[in-house]
Amino acid sequence: YYAAREQLATEAAARSEAQRLAVDAQLRLLRAQLEPHMLFNTLANLRSLVREDADRAESMIDQLIVYLRSALAASQTESVALSREFAQLRAYLDIMSLRMGPRLTYTLDLPPELEATTVPPMLLQPLVENAIKHGLEPKVGPGSIEVVARAVTGITAGIEIRINDSGLGLPADEEDGPGVRPAGTSYGLQHVRERLHAVYGPAARLSLERRRPAGVSALVFMPDRPGATRVHPSSLTSIRREGPP
Repeated sequence: YYAAREQLATEAAARSEAQRLAVDAQLRLLRAQLEPHMLFNTLANLRSLVREDADRAESMIDQLIVYLRSALAASQTESVALSREFAQLRAYLDIMSLRMGPRLTYTLDLPPELEATTVPPMLLQPLVENAIKHGLEPKVGPGSIEVVARAVTGITAGIEIRINDSGLGLPADEEDGPGVRPAGTSYGLQHVRERLHAVYGPAARLSLERRRPAGVSALVFMPDRPGATRVHPSSLTSIRREGPP
């Protein structure tokens, strides 16, 4: 009996480790896709800005350094503080706002009691990039993106993060469907869902919700893990940062 129980535990641990390695490999592949694409586009913009607007070019270089330093640090760890995840998003959105000009405004809203909470690195990056690439860049006129983190209490406590955009919205063939959709089949969205399940189990989720009059809201829910601690929110207020600076 004890030998069989030990063997089952060993097999379960091996499966868990294999799953973790598979998710890590997918993360490396995702970084290999995201970072060169973003880097090349940024450098192309810098080339024209150097002569036309030296101050904006300098600001873009500064934000690019912050972003790349943060991305390098994230590649060397399995988890990061949510404050660092938001800092990387801010650097990325600063770069995109310099590229898109007045067409893009953004807001990052992270309550202080959630800043030290650890999450998988670069978990939100594909969702923000997806919102800009498919929602805001093709749209005519100005648009906005908002990333909001909130603590969730109740039977399933955890953290809820919404990425709201005012872009083109869901494809036309989905307009008559229900208001809430499961994660899409694109590589970035599928990868986020798989990482959530690998780290947090089946209680974690990613869904897409149609916004009115336009846009999409991507909802990420991460249940609390054993041993998670937070500062009590009663003595703190939410820190709200808007951009571009």
